[in-house]
Amino acid sequence: MSITVDERVRAEYAGRFASLRTDKSRSRWSDATCNRAPHKPLLLLSALDLFERGEVESNLVKLSPDLGELFARYWERVLPFGQRGNLALPFFHLRSDGFWHLLPQRGRAEILNSASQIRSLSRLEETVLGAWLDEALYELLCVPETRTFLRAILIETYFAPEIQESLAEQSTVNHEAFQYSNELLERRTDQAVKETLESVEVYRPAVRDQGFRRAIVTVYSHRCALCGIRLRTLDGHTVVDAAHIIPWSVNHDDRPANGMALCRTCHWTFDEGLLRVAPSYEILASAQLRVATNLPGYLSNLEGRGIVRPSKDIYWPDPESLRWHHENVFRR
Repeated sequence: MSITVDERVRAEYAGRFASLRTDKSRSRWSDATCNRAPHKPLLLLSALDLFERGEVESNLVKLSPDLGELFARYWERVLPFGQRGNLALPFFHLRSDGFWHLLPQRGRAEILNSASQIRSLSRLEETVLGAWLDEALYELLCVPETRTFLRAILIETYFAPEIQESLAEQSTVNHEAFQYSNELLERRTDQAVKETLESVEVYRPAVRDQGFRRAIVTVYSHRCALCGIRLRTLDGHTVVDAAHIIPWSVNHDDRPANGMALCRTCHWTFDEGLLRVAPSYEILASAQLRVATNLPGYLSNLEGRGIVRPSKDIYWPDPESLRWHHENVFRR
């Protein structure tokens, strides 16, 4: 059954989205954001992406690392490098716009009601479960055409023309990368190589990179396959990278089985051929790791240990890819 949209209701929320209460200051905010704080419109763009993915299954936008990662990707399109956005600010203060209602954690209602602001994500997580929307707005956001309409309102109202195209592109990349990631995770072994190569022609590099990364860190639950470390912040940052075993430039293979989640140190060490993974999934070290001038620290203790593997064996590192790395990258 198709959902009809009441044009009067849509116009009402278009007006609300176009008149968000934001900090206005030429000294703090550049012409790129129309001299206004961009936090609230970027949060709403991120929430629209969660609706697009089908990840908002009921009327509750959760404070999650996935939301934080989307917010960070938009922020990086707009603000200078090094100026980090704080998701806690818009998530808390958007309640002043009348359609975003914070749902307190059990026993935290009094704390929430008395707070004038919460700047810390960890404190906000302790205090709220998430935000629920006006029911009429929630129903609007379940309709793809309305999401597109409201996304355009946010981009055109709060950002300069030279930024608008970049933000619209990020919305598209977020959606296509999510689709590509799901394709990678849903393929069976006998389909994977052929279909992955075909997808190279369909998806642009930014989509493939983001989609491959999401697939890999998901199946490894954000743990490094070699050292086992897992660190993830509420604003979506993670300690691990998505590393190809055989470089994408060699065989255009984005299968999860041709990848591992690796922390920055292990990623560099693996790519430099100082560590390798045997087809039996045992970690082996090059003699060059321990030359006199090196201080490899904990990396020396990894030799002989088994790697952290995904729960499903279909995603375990492909032994043939590991042999290629041994023959072409590993320093004997």
